[in-house]
Amino acid sequence: MNSLDSDFDFDPFDERFFGDPYPYYSILRERAPAYRRPTAEGRVWPHYWMISRAQDVNDALADWQTFSSARGTLIDTDISLIPINMFNMDPPRHDEHREILARVLTPKRVAALEPHLREMSAGILDGLLDSGSFDAAKDYAQLIPTLTMCELLDLPTSDREQFLKWNLDTLAGSDFTSEGALAAYAEMADYWKDLVVERRKHRSEDLISQILHSQTEGQELSDEEVAGFCSLLHDGSQNTTMNTIANGIISFSRCPDQRQKLVSAPERWPRAVDEVLRFISPVQGLARVTTRDVDIGDETIPEGDQVLLLYGSANHDPSVFDRPEELDVDRDVKSHWTFGNGIHFCLGNAVARLETRIALETLFERIPEYEVEETSIVRNQLVPTRGIGQARVVF
Repeated sequence: MNSLDSDFDFDPFDERFFGDPYPYYSILRERAPAYRRPTAEGRVWPHYWMISRAQDVNDALADWQTFSSARGTLIDTDISLIPINMFNMDPPRHDEHREILARVLTPKRVAALEPHLREMSAGILDGLLDSGSFDAAKDYAQLIPTLTMCELLDLPTSDREQFLKWNLDTLAGSDFTSEGALAAYAEMADYWKDLVVERRKHRSEDLISQILHSQTEGQELSDEEVAGFCSLLHDGSQNTTMNTIANGIISFSRCPDQRQKLVSAPERWPRAVDEVLRFISPVQGLARVTTRDVDIGDETIPEGDQVLLLYGSANHDPSVFDRPEELDVDRDVKSHWTFGNGIHFCLGNAVARLETRIALETLFERIPEYEVEETSIVRNQLVPTRGIGQARVVF
């Protein structure tokens, strides 16, 4: 089957590989661009394939008819157990939902977040300056996207700890339909349902109210559909961005020369942020299911098999990026796969870019010299997101 030595082992769900998966991606790209691996429990699929070359990942993302999202984007997960959202849809249903979110998540709305983000990031850091250290994940990176979500959806910041807990319980583990995850989904469903009922009575200009104003095929969205958007925004707006910020803090600790470039010339940031996103690749991989047989390399992936598209490998493919394992803030990154491609290209990419840039820029302004204690780093996931549980910053 796979043209690799029998002793080769790479499991993106094994914590042994969380720290540095890139050498394994390199081997996969060169010797097994379509690599089959058994699933841990075989609950939905007995095995899955990993696609690692940038061109193959890009082609798969562009061809939704062949690489379908309708059966979910998480490996070996029964999506009937988790909230419905457009991540797990194909057209035409996907397009209807995407159009609604695109109409309300406008560039103007995103740009209006910047003053709030700067004030919030500065306020968090100012409260940490006397301590000499803080946890990059828990004390900073996890707070920013959660509070931003509260701003976008007009949610009480007093509930932020609950929002974060739900996010971590559902998306930051190894089993997305565990007993704890399903309990969190149920609690969220009740919260969103009550919120939608309240917003129908008292509409304002927040994102949820704007979604409530929307229609599909001339009909108003149901409470369940609007609650699905809330769940999507809750999940999508927190997990990836908080891990991007935390991984960014770690990466710039390891590359102080690149940090100094941004400290001395912050005007580099608008261009540098895409290099940060490419290098970190917060979403390392999402799944699809084939609707026909597909030939990649020397392998044929059968119809109906699940495929993990390795965004992280595509972003470090030397056929696209020179010296891909180096963080270079002067690199002209014309495109990358951090936000996917094709019909599922992340609609929240502008918010994520803004949050990442402001969070790191504000950190460099307040604490230009710092180190992350390598022994303190706890990684909790590789796919779908490269999760950081903790990382101690000292300054």
